[in-house]
Amino acid sequence: MDYQKIRAAVEQPLLTAFNNLTPAVPVFFDNITAAPKNSTTEYVRVNVTFGITNEPSLTSSFDNARGAVIIRIFTEKGKGPARNQTLMTTAVSVLETLNSTAKTDSGVFFRVGEIDGPSFSSTEDSPLFMGQIETSYRATVLP
Repeated sequence: MDYQKIRAAVEQPLLTAFNNLTPAVPVFFDNITAAPKNSTTEYVRVNVTFGITNEPSLTSSFDNARGAVIIRIFTEKGKGPARNQTLMTTAVSVLETLNSTAKTDSGVFFRVGEIDGPSFSSTEDSPLFMGQIETSYRATVLP
């Protein structure tokens, strides 16, 4: 199983989409230093989790993985949800594009399930407003 290829199949399109915005929005992934605590600057946090990572059959195992993608978007607090929802639309668009990408002979065939959210939260402790979406995925590593 090539976990790095599976991560890249979802992380790279998200990174590209947020980097192409004006202004570009920083994106942080698992095991990468995130924005400093108490940051007041907007950013995106993406977590890719793994559940089932192979499926045995009568003759072999398929390189299929299932898991979840969780995207948290942090924007300036006290300014309403509009900016957060604009960035959320970018994330949802990327996920929907992954579902319409044709299957090739190699690489990773990646599909997401239903998108849950967005849900929003704003606590007194955090200087940022947070929106979150999450979805399941299924990825097949092709030869």
